[in-house]
Amino acid sequence: MARLTSLVLVVRDLDHALAVYERGLGMAQIEPVREVASLAARRVVLQADDCTVELLEPHDDSRPPGMFLRDRGEGVFALTIGVDDPGRARERLGRSGVDLVFPPDAPEGHPATRCFVRPRDAHGILLEVGPVDPPGD
Repeated sequence: MARLTSLVLVVRDLDHALAVYERGLGMAQIEPVREVASLAARRVVLQADDCTVELLEPHDDSRPPGMFLRDRGEGVFALTIGVDDPGRARERLGRSGVDLVFPPDAPEGHPATRCFVRPRDAHGILLEVGPVDPPGD
């Protein structure tokens, strides 16, 4: 079984987005607003009942979130799908001709529990595939 575990939205104005998702809809902040240098964006993570919602406000249109905002406007940038058997999902995706990307911090010789499907193969979004219940949750 697969389920949506995380949704990443690119927004122009993080404060306005917080007014909608946190103050208006009642999602709880589980990580404070902070700068993420690798993404060149401000970021906050909110908890909905069944998944997390990450809001990104990019400030450099040469980095992926900024390029997305420049080219497509605000919207869904990435999804994380949790699956019961990430290894089997990787095999099936690979057999389907999908080019998978693995996190750089995966230990040598050990299969990563998470992988990414590039937007060109995931119909315009960055798709992360991992366990339904990640370790530590």
